[in-house]
Amino acid sequence: MPHITLECSGNIEADFRAVFQTLTDELVATGHIPRLGVKCRVVKSSDYFIIDGNPDYKMINLLIRLREGRSLEIRKELSEIGMKVLQEYFQKEMNAKQIILSTEIKELIMGLDLTKNAIR
Repeated sequence: MPHITLECSGNIEADFRAVFQTLTDELVATGHIPRLGVKCRVVKSSDYFIIDGNPDYKMINLLIRLREGRSLEIRKELSEIGMKVLQEYFQKEMNAKQIILSTEIKELIMGLDLTKNAIR
């Protein structure tokens, strides 16, 4: 764990590997996330409508799914790290007032959400 999904409008241009590398490094540095379990992916949507349909508008939602058991303070810290990384990488769009950024933390219930990691 965790599963990290960056959901975004199809008009987002970014070096997603760099975004994920920075995000992973910062999350692991907290001591609350094991590097070996991190899995990141981008889900781009070609069909989207933001506010009034302006094609220049963009959106990103960072979803971090983790095993249950971390305190509210830890989950908040992880969410804040995600927002900080998004703001760093998408500062140009923030300055142009063209993007909406959001983060989400979801807990996976042990015993119901199963994983088999053959990489270990």
